[in-house]
Amino acid sequence: MSTPQQRVHDTTRRLLELLEHGESLSPEAIELRCELAVATAEAGHLDDAYYQVEELLKDARREHGPDHPAAARAREAVEAVRALGERAAEA
Repeated sequence: MSTPQQRVHDTTRRLLELLEHGESLSPEAIELRCELAVATAEAGHLDDAYYQVEELLKDARREHGPDHPAAARAREAVEAVRALGERAAEA
């Protein structure tokens, strides 16, 4: 299993490949952004992760609508990052 830092690196690389093709809001890009935010939180960079998921959720809702699966996935990422933040605060 990879470390959070490795996952941040790998996910960023994959996301950059999509961005080069103008796919910043495709369902695949949204999934990668979710993965990146969670890995960022797991790596201990909670402020960055909170920012990422807040922007992601706004983008997903604006692009796909609030009821689209991409928006639902973004909400899941928000909750995952919040849970990681709560666990870190308790430690």
